[in-house]
This record gives sequence, C-alpha cells and structure tokens, in this order.
Amino acid sequence: MTEQNTTDSTNEKNTPSLEAENERASSATKLTIGLAAVAIIVVVGVVVSLVMVFRGEDAEPLVSLDPTTGSSATAQDKDGLFEPDPVFDKGNRVIYVPLEPHGVILSDTLASSNRPADQAPSGVMLQRIHGNMDLPFSTSDGPTGFTDNGVATGFSRTAQGAALAAAHYFAYVTGGADRLELLEQAGKLSDPTGQFADLGLPDSMATAALPMIKVIFNPDLALVKFGYTAEMDDGSTKVVASKIPMVWREDTGWVLKGDATALGVEYEPVPADGWQQWW
Repeated sequence: MTEQNTTDSTNEKNTPSLEAENERASSATKLTIGLAAVAIIVVVGVVVSLVMVFRGEDAEPLVSLDPTTGSSATAQDKDGLFEPDPVFDKGNRVIYVPLEPHGVILSDTLASSNRPADQAPSGVMLQRIHGNMDLPFSTSDGPTGFTDNGVATGFSRTAQGAALAAAHYFAYVTGGADRLELLEQAGKLSDPTGQFADLGLPDSMATAALPMIKVIFNPDLALVKFGYTAEMDDGSTKVVASKIPMVWREDTGWVLKGDATALGVEYEPVPADGWQQWW
C-alpha cells in the first residue's frame, strides 16, 4: 500500500481476513437456518400436528389429483413383496409396506420426457421404507433401482423425476445423522460446506413426502417446492413452501444440492398458482 496508514496497523492488517470470515459465517448461518426451517415442515411429527395439508377438516383440498394421470396407484401383491394389508398415514393417505426395508421398484423403465412439467407421474404408490419413511414410487419416472446401501436411484430427467428424487433425498437429510450418512455414501448429496450435518436431528426420524408440489424445471437444475397450507397470525391462509434444489449429474442422476441461495422456506398467498398434488 502506498497510502500512509493512519489507523492501528494490527486492525488494518486483520480487516480483510475478518471480513472474509464474517462473510463465510453469514453464508453458513443462512444455509443452516434455511435447512432447519425446511426440515421442520418435512418431519412427520410437525406435519401431522399442524394438519395443514388441508384447510381445516371440512374444507376442500387446495389441489386435487388428476384422475387421468393414473397417479393413484392400486398396489398388487407382486408375489408377496408387500405386507398383506396397507395402512393409513396421519393424513389418511394409503401407505404400502414392503417386506424389503428399502422398498419395491414398480417399473424398470422410464417414461418419455415429452410431458407437461405439471403432469403427475403415473402409478404413484407411497411406500413405508426403512421402517418410518413414507415416500413415493412411480411406474413412470422411477425409481428404477437402489444403491448398494438401499437409497432409491434411477429417477427420470424430468420435472416428475426431479420431484420424486427430491422427496426421497430430503427425507434422508431430515431423517437424522444416520440417514444423512446413507445419502452421502450413495453420492446423492452435494454438501461441500457440511451444513447439512448441523441440523442436530435425532437418528432414524420419521419423515414423509408432503403432497403439494411445484417444480421449476430445467434438465440440468430443478427447484422442487413442497408445501402445505397454514393459517398465519394475522388470520390469512398461505402456502408454506420448502424449496429443494436438485442438480442433474451425468452417471449419477439427480443430486440434492446444498445451495444457500435456493434452499429455504417461502410463503405464498392462497389461492396460489401452479401447485399440484401428486401423492
């Protein structure tokens, strides 16, 4: 520096490193807060206690299934791959319980990508995997297989596939450190800063896929939103939406991306456009 230093030399010397450190801390804090907020609305206990998928017991759902898409799957026994009887979840959705803890693949082929982004995947079935994770499987967009440690893979490079993958992979993030480790081992999590490890959730948490979905789709990077309706303190009703960024990587498929800019929670007034109910 050619300019004469008229301030304390030690403080002047440390300012750049302090600013850089503060910037990194601020970014990490934002991501951690975003992750924690999103986790809250995915964990089953919170979702069930709020009962916000529907606007009161006597109200109509905010969105409804399109019967032409085949979204409501009727499970067949599949040679004894499931428990004899399905069960209801707290939202009165039908859940099928596979005998294999990681689930049952419904199709080993993927549908064409020439579909509207808001069209539901076909043949959706909610399966209770790993004992307490209620997650969607489809006959059109995956999964088509499992990693060696039992994480679903083989989701299509479509809006539908991105949503299915996001439902699965974020359930592992919010399922506790043991399930987060499974996702990392499977190569389905991009978290270079390690912020997902700071949620502090107990191991083997019960999780479930929220039924309200909106996808901002690009074949290389998709933003999947999951939501529910909630009554605010001011008496208004809004959609509380979690935002899950998903990146496509060749030879890997969809990967959940730790992105402090995209990840987080937002609120939309009701009626809110673009929301679908796929499972």
